[in-house]
Amino acid sequence: MMPAKILYRIVKLLKIAAIILLSLIASYLFFALALSLLPAKPVKFDCLSDKVIYLTTNGVHLDIIIPVENVEDDLLQKLNITNNAGYLGFGWGDRDFYYETPYWSDLKFRVAFKALFLKSRSAMHVTFYPRSYSNWRKILLCNEQLTLLNEYIENSFRKNAEGRFILCDFPGYSEYDIFYEAKNSFSLFNTCNVWVNNAFKITGIKTSLWSPFDFGVLFHTDKNKPGHGFN
Repeated sequence: MMPAKILYRIVKLLKIAAIILLSLIASYLFFALALSLLPAKPVKFDCLSDKVIYLTTNGVHLDIIIPVENVEDDLLQKLNITNNAGYLGFGWGDRDFYYETPYWSDLKFRVAFKALFLKSRSAMHVTFYPRSYSNWRKILLCNEQLTLLNEYIENSFRKNAEGRFILCDFPGYSEYDIFYEAKNSFSLFNTCNVWVNNAFKITGIKTSLWSPFDFGVLFHTDKNKPGHGFN
């Protein structure tokens, strides 16, 4: 039988570990909320905002959606589009998380832990849409901003020696989407929504200082509409 003193020390250490863990979680959530609500300072563009993009969420994960006519020709040529899509959705995230979690009900602790805390490979998820949907959030850009956004998206893909995008061995969830190898690694501090947030900051779209969750970016999107002083 374990001596009482040793048992007491073990229990005490477990309590300390639990307090530290809860403190770290609380700190992360506090800074995530605070920095999500604080606005970044976007670069101002003195040009006409007449180009449309969209933002959508599945409740957790954000995607940027661009009408095909607003996607740069060079980016279009590198994508393996085999249908008459009118809109392309772009999302970045952990590759294994994408593969094994088509629905949130499929979420496994092992996959989530690896994505958040271990270095892993990432993927670009490209979705083909025949039409737009009413729940998409509309954002207007000018030509210069649209060019920056296209460049940011293209630079998120890993490329082979010939400069082509690298297809993942996972075929996608349906005939309307496809996965490519991507740059960088997913973590607590570099999530799929941070990828979107960084895209907006680089493009000059009003967004959060840092937003690991979708609500931070969504909070600022209404301010990008005409009549809110954008551009």
